[in-house]
Amino acid sequence: MTATEHQKVSEVPVLISGAGPVGTMAAIMLTRLGVPCRLIERDMTVSPLSKAFSLHARTLEIFDQTGLLDQFLVQGHPISHFDVYFNNVHSVFPGLVNSISHFNYALFLEQRKTTAILNDELEKSGTKVDRGWELMDTKVVVDGNDGKEYVETTIRRALDGTNKRVTESTVLGTVELEADEAGKKYETEVVRSQYLIAADGGKSAVRHKVGIPFVGQTLENTVILYEGLVETDFKLSDITVINGSNNKTMNVFPLSNGQVRVMIDASELDSTQELTLEAFTKLAQAAAYPTRFEVKTQTWLTYYKINERQAASYSHKNRIFLAGDAAHVHSPAGGQGMNLGLQDAHNLTWKMALAIHGLADPKILETYEQERGPVAKAVIKMSSNMFAMGFSNKLAYRAIRKTVTAFISLFVGFIAVPAGTVSMLANRYETNSLNQTHKAQPVPKEPFQVGQRAHDGPLRRVLSGGKKSETEIRLHQLLYGPGNFHILVFTSDLLSVTSASKGKDANGTPITNERELKENVQKYLSQWRSKWSYGVTKHLAGSNDATLSTSTKTKSIFHVHLIAALPERLSATDFEDPSMIRADAFANKAIGEGALYQDEKAALVHERYGVTPVKAGAGAIVVVRPDTHLGYRVLGAGPAAWQDVDQYFHSILS
Repeated sequence: MTATEHQKVSEVPVLISGAGPVGTMAAIMLTRLGVPCRLIERDMTVSPLSKAFSLHARTLEIFDQTGLLDQFLVQGHPISHFDVYFNNVHSVFPGLVNSISHFNYALFLEQRKTTAILNDELEKSGTKVDRGWELMDTKVVVDGNDGKEYVETTIRRALDGTNKRVTESTVLGTVELEADEAGKKYETEVVRSQYLIAADGGKSAVRHKVGIPFVGQTLENTVILYEGLVETDFKLSDITVINGSNNKTMNVFPLSNGQVRVMIDASELDSTQELTLEAFTKLAQAAAYPTRFEVKTQTWLTYYKINERQAASYSHKNRIFLAGDAAHVHSPAGGQGMNLGLQDAHNLTWKMALAIHGLADPKILETYEQERGPVAKAVIKMSSNMFAMGFSNKLAYRAIRKTVTAFISLFVGFIAVPAGTVSMLANRYETNSLNQTHKAQPVPKEPFQVGQRAHDGPLRRVLSGGKKSETEIRLHQLLYGPGNFHILVFTSDLLSVTSASKGKDANGTPITNERELKENVQKYLSQWRSKWSYGVTKHLAGSNDATLSTSTKTKSIFHVHLIAALPERLSATDFEDPSMIRADAFANKAIGEGALYQDEKAALVHERYGVTPVKAGAGAIVVVRPDTHLGYRVLGAGPAAWQDVDQYFHSILS
């Protein structure tokens, strides 16, 4: 129903429903981008139970880029291997190792701690979770006076106790908005917002109310989740996978409080009957046999049905957006779920901030589903295959497990895990309005194409007089955010005296020089910043204007970094002949203002971006989006290349 005159009505640019890791991450990003938001949560406290444990390398990169990493490193435990026991034979499986990120591991940390850290970070930004509020209804409304759209959401809060009802279903996909409980009083409020982000989990009330189907299946397996104290002869310092003589798989996760989480197949049990500790102990000991596995205490014991589902659409009328489990659910195999949701929030919020600040057409938000939908589909498929391999009762999978059990110790050391798969470093986006290929130049090989994650690599700052800084940094340390576009200018060796006189490289691409490059950096940074910067803007909700910010301070969203590769000139700590490089024009530039860096270790960064550091090379310009995926690239660093980059920005920004 539309708000009546008797209901409290409030306005906010963005309403977020659900204060788990995904909703809180979205609130942090929006707040840091100058967009006020309201984060509501039905539960009064952070749940003590943790569904997720792993923060993968790609998520750690995002936390690092957005300044959130430190507390996670303090509280988390790095993990790169699994301990595997098949038929009581111990092997070590390098399932989380990668060679393409600074974070060549996953971070083991209970979800409740991840949520608590993010909640604390949000409070530091001046925003708190608004607890006790339950979303009852939401819809997109068109104002009758001016035709503008906004989201109208009805929420309620119990004046005594909580909103939870003893009769509510725990089955995934059911959302019942029951009548008020007898004797319980509620306060009701209508919130009008430009946008609503639904981070309210697999049973999403928002998804239900706007009628978005949750397509997929519930697997036949019944799985038991247990938390408590055990005593065993297994080594349980890291994630442990156990497959015993009964061909049943049991996964054990050590918790920070000394207890363990156990996940074990229980398909032979009747999930409609009460689950007992005795029944779980019997299953666990059978999987562990002949190794000792004694269950001492029980903190949590429940059945768990695995769902593999994905929302038919991630948005409703480009105003209401689903993120995290509200958009996709899958098995816990691979530990992808929470990471996938956090990356949803990271992708969505910078686009939403641009639209709210008036810097981009709201159609930019259509790329959210275009990019995140295929990634989730691939993750669901991968997780499904991993879960089936360990837990499926189908004959084929049982036979594979039996074979693996017999020979695992012989070949586990030779199994190679694709570097970016489980770590989520290989997730890429296809060509769209944000990821544009050059209209005239050849499409590069896949690792260098737009949509890919921005690669990392070692650099050193070039100082006055042709010297290099003693401190090595990583390229990713320059890609600070959130909300910033980073323009990487690969100069190859075009700044050397011997190259400056050349007109074109071997491919006919024009070569620039120190003076021309300096002028273009200053010219375009000035133009872009004067046209597109965060400042005072307004949002519309209904027929009233509401001020988004009263600050007159602007925030630049463009930063330029120059990366040189001169292996023949920089073979020592200092340039052997400083006069052979024209670097002084960039030596004193601040970070992001055109500072010059030397590509260390045989021009590795040039190589990872597909730019050949040859003598008299033309270089290239690569645009890194605010979420550190590649948006655009052009060979050359002269005036024509800068004009191409300028046209790219004009095509995606208002």
